[in-house]
Amino acid sequence: METVSKQEYMRILSELDLLTTKFVALEQENQKLLGDLQQVSVEKAQQHEELSKRVQQLEAVVLSLRQQASTSQSLLKEPKISLPTKFDGTRSQFRGFLNQVRLIIHMHPNRYPTDTTRVGLVGTLLTGTALAWFAPLLEKKSPILENFDTFINEFQASFGDTDSVRTAINKIRRLRQGDRPASAYAADFRLLACDIPWDEAALMDLFRHGLRNDVKDLLLTFHDEPKSLTEAISRAVRCDNRLFERRSERQQMSTRLRSEQTYASALASPPLAPMQVSNPNSFNGPTPMEIDAARRRGPLSEAEKQRRRANRLCLYCGGPGHIAIHCPHRPKRQLNQVSVQNFDSCSPVKVNKPRTLVSDPQSNSFDVLSQLDELLNE
Repeated sequence: METVSKQEYMRILSELDLLTTKFVALEQENQKLLGDLQQVSVEKAQQHEELSKRVQQLEAVVLSLRQQASTSQSLLKEPKISLPTKFDGTRSQFRGFLNQVRLIIHMHPNRYPTDTTRVGLVGTLLTGTALAWFAPLLEKKSPILENFDTFINEFQASFGDTDSVRTAINKIRRLRQGDRPASAYAADFRLLACDIPWDEAALMDLFRHGLRNDVKDLLLTFHDEPKSLTEAISRAVRCDNRLFERRSERQQMSTRLRSEQTYASALASPPLAPMQVSNPNSFNGPTPMEIDAARRRGPLSEAEKQRRRANRLCLYCGGPGHIAIHCPHRPKRQLNQVSVQNFDSCSPVKVNKPRTLVSDPQSNSFDVLSQLDELLNE
């Protein structure tokens, strides 16, 4: 047996002491970690308990809010919607009537919650032939009255278009924009396209074919092709709106030009020529002003009458060269009245003061006519 030297033995003992010291340190560290782990576990348990309490509180709040929401929703009034016109069985009106019924059911879910109530709504909106079709179902308590979808299928089979696809194809091929806006044409096109199982490319080509020529010309300014029917419709509507704006601008410009031309022609027209005086030296005093033919003059004073007689002027307008009975400014109606009243043999002249015509051999005929003119002019 091999013997161990004393030095080797001492070395082994020292290593054992060192390992023992490390083991004790590790044991102490392990104990410390276990203490920390227990503390963390306690803290986590407390946090979990607190979180559980908070979750319960939140669940209680959510439940309370849901109850309040349901209560408020039940208390809220449903929107008022006018009922559609009663359907009498006309095939062309069936689709619009059915869409209105579906809209009412969608907007009033609390009022029509079951299939029976929905079928009852349709039944109350029927008249004529459609009511005659519905009456036997109601009297016999048909099972289809309890299933809304089945009822609608039977209803559509009786009054709807049985070959909607072919009908829509025929209509959409004849559809044209005409003089109406592109948006109205697009609305009719979309309605018919719903029943046609064609792809987007075919529908876009057919839609472009029905547009007005000026809209087609403006669509050529787009360098790329539309990727969907919606984009094609949007482009056509924009082009049509631009064309409408341009037409409105041209109309406004034409109206403004006509107004300016009328105003310019009015400014360029020569003014009214003044009254021609045949012999300006035949009378003294100021030249009389022109009197508008449409304006009625007032009574003349005695001084003005004497001045006009002395200057051989018209007693109506004050102009020279004629008397009042031949005055071009005197209204014809007034002349006719004077001639009827004063020269009718059955209606003698009525004057406030009787006058006699003065005949002077030295005076000329103008003075006599002037006195007669004054008598008729009063």
